[in-house]
Parts: sequence; C-alpha cells; structure tokens
Amino acid sequence: MGNNEDKMVRVPKDMYDAIGELIKKYPQYGWKGPSEFVRDAIRRYVEELHRREIILKKAMKVMPDRVKMILSRFMGEDEAMEAYRRIMEIREEDPEEYIGEVVNVLKEYVGEKLAEIIARRIVEERLYEGEHRD
Repeated sequence: MGNNEDKMVRVPKDMYDAIGELIKKYPQYGWKGPSEFVRDAIRRYVEELHRREIILKKAMKVMPDRVKMILSRFMGEDEAMEAYRRIMEIREEDPEEYIGEVVNVLKEYVGEKLAEIIARRIVEERLYEGEHRD
C-alpha cells in the first residue's frame, strides 16, 4: 500500500464509482486511479481554502472604510461614522468571524439581507482585485 506514512480514507461506493467515471471522462488530468484523484482533489481544496483566507484577510483591512463610504452615500455621515466606529472596535482575528461581526453591526443600520450583501460585495472586490492584479 505504500510507506507507513500513508493513511486510508473510506468513501461510499457511489462516490467511489463517481470518481472512476470522472477519471475515465477526463483522461487529460492524468489521474492513475481513485487514490490519485482524491489526493489531487484534497490538494486543490486546501489551496482554495488558503486562497479564501488570504482574500478575507485583505477584505478585513478595507472593510471599515468601505462600509463608511457605502453607508454615507445613502444614510448620512453621522450614521456612517457610528457604524465605522463600531466596526473599528471589533478585535476578532479570524477573518470569517470578523466579517460575521461586521454583518451584525450593519444589520442594525440596513437590515440582515443588505448587511450580508454589503459584506459579500466587499469580499468580492478583494477577490476581483487579486485575480486582476497581474
């Protein structure tokens, strides 16, 4: 099976069969078998999680100013400054938790749906910036 460092992971039969179908359907990827497919899938997913964390950390840096700018456009400077001040007080280090805290602050000003849209838009701006930096 390999060296002592290899570990086995169980998958349901239908998932195993689906992997086999994908290997046949996409030979250009060069997967030799299910194990190689799973290793590649895990590696790609881990890379995606790291990429997402980097994007969220970038969004954290600009979020207070972006929220202030967005809110001041349709609510007025006073409420925008109050939201900005409250967001600046957030001390959460985890990017997902931080953005959740920002959404909680925004909910009080614009409601839950719009708060989530604003936060998601700021994150998407960082994503777009990262993809088009070259």
